[in-house]
Amino acid sequence: MKGAIFLSYKKIDDNLEKLIVDAKRLSYEHAAKADNIVEQPYVNPNKKVYGSLFEVQGNAASQSQFFVTDSTEHFLTGSVYFYTKPNYDSILPAAAYLQNDIRRIIETLEWK
Repeated sequence: MKGAIFLSYKKIDDNLEKLIVDAKRLSYEHAAKADNIVEQPYVNPNKKVYGSLFEVQGNAASQSQFFVTDSTEHFLTGSVYFYTKPNYDSILPAAAYLQNDIRRIIETLEWK
């Protein structure tokens, strides 16, 4: 399916709220083409990992977006894109497969 997961890291510099707002805005920009966007919060206080996974349903350019942070130093965003015309029915199996990979990334993330 020629898909990719793109990651972007930013160091928090008294701008956590702006980073979260921007990450959510980017996820919801797909709403024009999406049938639905499901936000799944993630909280792991033991590893200090907090964030959300956005499952974009429908013919949007990206079917998955996420952000995670420790809320003091680190901020990581990610998104899945396929290099093909968005056809949700056709890419759904691959999108679901990559969503499991994203969940695994989020669940195993540790800050250094």
